[in-house]
Amino acid sequence: MNKQKLSERDICTKFITPALIAADLVCFKTIIRHYAFEKPPLAEQRRIVAKVDELMAVLDALAAALITARTAAAALLAATVAKLTVSPSHPLHRA
Repeated sequence: MNKQKLSERDICTKFITPALIAADLVCFKTIIRHYAFEKPPLAEQRRIVAKVDELMAVLDALAAALITARTAAAALLAATVAKLTVSPSHPLHRA
């Protein structure tokens, strides 16, 4: 589903209303249905989109850093286990 092509009504029907119902806020369903929310001016919409894009880039960088950290942690764990489980006949074994 391409969420960018959804109308305001579609967004309310498919996402907002079910969330409100799930949160037991059914009375707000009537408010959303009967009151139109004005769109901000085009310049403000563009500023919002730019900010969201910026924040998504930060999230992408954090996700990449998390993958790197998990990979490093797994390598460290493997090295630690290997070091601790060296057989007694191995030259690196400490008594």
